[in-house]
Amino acid sequence: MKITAVETLVCHARMRNWIFVKVVTDQPGLFGWGEATLEWHTRGVVGAIEDLSQLIIGEDPTRVEYLWQMIWRQHFWHSSGVTRSTALSGIDLALWDIMGKIHGVPCHKLWGGPVRDYIRLYCHLGGGKLESFY
Repeated sequence: MKITAVETLVCHARMRNWIFVKVVTDQPGLFGWGEATLEWHTRGVVGAIEDLSQLIIGEDPTRVEYLWQMIWRQHFWHSSGVTRSTALSGIDLALWDIMGKIHGVPCHKLWGGPVRDYIRLYCHLGGGKLESFY
């Protein structure tokens, strides 16, 4: 199994742009989704994903840790700042999504199981007014 493409999808929202990463394999219908949103850095993150994707095209997507280490080491001297780290995390999440699909389990099972059985909710309007959202 090989990675054939890495694509980005930018969803424009009011307060930020959501950046999603799609890693496509040579297996029909098998791909993974990751998320790499960094407020006010959309073009930088998308560009970093495009740069980093060149390193993983043709590689085995199940070698998640190897690919992460390889990308990190290859680009250590090119700045390991927040933009590249965000791009790498989006790719990493997409690779884990592929692993979960291969094994038929959610990613948290691959990582040792859930930490808790509930999720606390939080809402932040980014300095906006609640009325402007409705």
